[in-house]
Amino acid sequence: MLKLPDYAPPNTQRALVAVALAPLIVLLAFTLIVTRLIDPDTGFAWFAACSIWVIYEMHDYQRTIDAYNARYVAAHLAWRSSPALRALLAIEGTSAPTRDFVRRFLDAGRVLLRDGQRV
Repeated sequence: MLKLPDYAPPNTQRALVAVALAPLIVLLAFTLIVTRLIDPDTGFAWFAACSIWVIYEMHDYQRTIDAYNARYVAAHLAWRSSPALRALLAIEGTSAPTRDFVRRFLDAGRVLLRDGQRV
């Protein structure tokens, strides 16, 4: 029986660590500035470094997931017709992430949207 391969996008762990830790580091820097343990310039450098870290990790994740989505569409979806994809979605055992991704692909008129974009 034909079945779509599971849609398993890349891990978000690095981006989540950056988003969770950066505000804590900035709060620590602010506290150290207020208690006069570090200079304001040093605290601002910490803030700038955390901002750059979060921006880098989020950009890297977006680039990685967009590349994964493009490979998945090219390998498994682009060459199949829309009715065939809808039939494959109806098969029991298709995972929810796979079902959601393929539905989004079909609802967009068989156009690959960036992660998080809607029609």
